[in-house]
Amino acid sequence: MSFARRNFLTALTALAAPATSARLLSTPSASLRGRLAAAFQKTILFDSHEHFWEESQRVSKPLDLFSLASDYVIGDLTSAGLSRDAAQTIQDGKAADLERWRAFEPYWKYARFTGYGRALRLAVRDLYGVEEISLKTLPKINHAIVASNRPGIYRHLVRDRAGIRAYVQDDYWNAVPVRSTDDLHLMARRFDRFIVPSGPADIRKLEELTDVSITSLPTLQHSLRKSFLHNLDAGMVAVKVGLAYMRELHFREVEPADAARDLDRLMKSGEKQLGGFRSNFVRPFRNLEDFMFHQTMQLADTYSVPVQIHTGIQAGNRGVVTNSRPTLLTNIFLLYPRISFDLFHISYPYENELSALAKSYPNVYADFCWAHVISPEVARRTMAEFLDTVPVNKIFGFGGDYHYPELSYAHAKMARQNIADVLAEKVEDGACTEEEALDIGRMLLHDNAARFFLKEPRKK
Repeated sequence: MSFARRNFLTALTALAAPATSARLLSTPSASLRGRLAAAFQKTILFDSHEHFWEESQRVSKPLDLFSLASDYVIGDLTSAGLSRDAAQTIQDGKAADLERWRAFEPYWKYARFTGYGRALRLAVRDLYGVEEISLKTLPKINHAIVASNRPGIYRHLVRDRAGIRAYVQDDYWNAVPVRSTDDLHLMARRFDRFIVPSGPADIRKLEELTDVSITSLPTLQHSLRKSFLHNLDAGMVAVKVGLAYMRELHFREVEPADAARDLDRLMKSGEKQLGGFRSNFVRPFRNLEDFMFHQTMQLADTYSVPVQIHTGIQAGNRGVVTNSRPTLLTNIFLLYPRISFDLFHISYPYENELSALAKSYPNVYADFCWAHVISPEVARRTMAEFLDTVPVNKIFGFGGDYHYPELSYAHAKMARQNIADVLAEKVEDGACTEEEALDIGRMLLHDNAARFFLKEPRKK
């Protein structure tokens, strides 16, 4: 293990100490649930998944309540009936606040009770001092957001308010690794663009990215390997796979000759990818995709890099959720037993499948990133089930999964309370003692993810 990584892990462990010292807060008159909640609100977090904009980018542009609502809440508004035109009005920063509110309010009144709505209300209340989101309070909310949107906002929100000491960043919009100025940031990188190219233009982009002329399957493999090693040298701690947004997650073993034929057709533009929702079901270059996915897994295996995979519901609206069942990946878990797989979002609504996989496969881990705001109730129920079925070291209790740290603050607060509620019930049921519950909470919120992501990769 490198000196820097060892020091980082040591510092994180020391900073996590409040979870243990919080036992001193227990008093005979305090409720069990309250004692656990108080302890976990002080426990520092290792955050398994975020999409934070770079701070310099954030503070350089206007920001308001509707910006924060663009993180997930807009999806629930759409589900409630918001039209595309009204959504564009809400997200138009040049439109008048009154016009934007009139588009927002008819559907906000329905969506404010969802997990996403609760997180937005909690962030506005705790961080900007406004109890209710309304037309009357909108100017005050926006003024507070603008006043705070200056350099140093991330340290304040992420470290000081949310209590996050490290987070794994998935900056999917960057084709090359970008080193953050944020010292809390760890890097997850995607190679999906090598797996699902849809035509010659995508191949040209890969050539520009890696400075490799791609004329055959071996040269595409070389391009992938060059990019992988570049990301590894830049500090990549995990591979992220987001392919469930494009296709289903079963990746067959494919002969190189079959993959090469697909690449040849793709390069000649003899067949094009279908547009719209049909592309989730019809994959004309499926052999190439499956082959290149396995190539990516072989690199992760060779260099001992864990793999994060999106499973379960997709962000936004009209996703094909059946493409994201975690059991579709079963052959991958068997083929690559040395890879540690971090399955995202408790695979909701397939959380029972994830429970069975994490229980059965030593290399499968269950991640609650995004889960506490998808549904606080489902997250509590699932946490209770996972603690009964899965060894506790294989559960990651929190990942914010937001672009705006205000909302990750709210998510973290909800996650801490959920874990306290579940563990209080476990103590009352006799499954563990209160002291053991405090240890479990610290593992869920910090220790498990810290051990998982701070391993030193293999060197070749």
